[in-house]
Amino acid sequence: MYKGKRVAAVVLAAGSGSRMGLPENKVCLMLDGRQIIAHALAAFAGHSYVDELVLAVREEERAEMEVLAAEQGKPCRVVLGGTTRQASVCAAIRDLKSEIVLVHDGARPLVREACIAACVEALDRYDGAIPVLPMEEQVCRVGEKRQAKPEVLRQPLYGAQTPQGFHTKILQRCHARYQDDPAATDDSRLLELEGYKVGAVRGAPENIKITTPLDLLVAEAYLA
Repeated sequence: MYKGKRVAAVVLAAGSGSRMGLPENKVCLMLDGRQIIAHALAAFAGHSYVDELVLAVREEERAEMEVLAAEQGKPCRVVLGGTTRQASVCAAIRDLKSEIVLVHDGARPLVREACIAACVEALDRYDGAIPVLPMEEQVCRVGEKRQAKPEVLRQPLYGAQTPQGFHTKILQRCHARYQDDPAATDDSRLLELEGYKVGAVRGAPENIKITTPLDLLVAEAYLA
């Protein structure tokens, strides 16, 4: 069992369902009898490394999410997210006192114990840690006239997942420095811009992000 620093898990629920053609937030969709976001929260609430949770939500869903937060069995604070992912993370970590923070997309309901543990334990060696999986598809560039330009890459490409783990004070400093900066595509990118070391740990095929109706079917298949 990890006996290091205190760990907080930030779960982002301040998304939308627009890419699925839905008026509601996709994290509120049902998956195997409970909401997508409930699966994500339960994974962290049930992990021995995690001491507290922070749930970043939209104003119109706050009351519903506060009920869900109260059911987790560990301290779970609800904060209002921003109009962007970066703004939501910034709001969630602003007052954190834990030494380590894990930032997770609430639309990834199937995060597993081993992935959470790997991200936390990697912070003994790195300033940040992200789970990754190798990309099997060939990568190509597509020009303005839709002309494909296949590339042979000497090094493999990897797809990044969440949770992403960080030393809390480092992430807080990076967010303060790059607030609303378009170069800040995600939290690990903030650390790279400041020269910090971000390590890669093994991700998992089932740790998918629900962005389309097909993803929901895939998640149901994994659970089955």
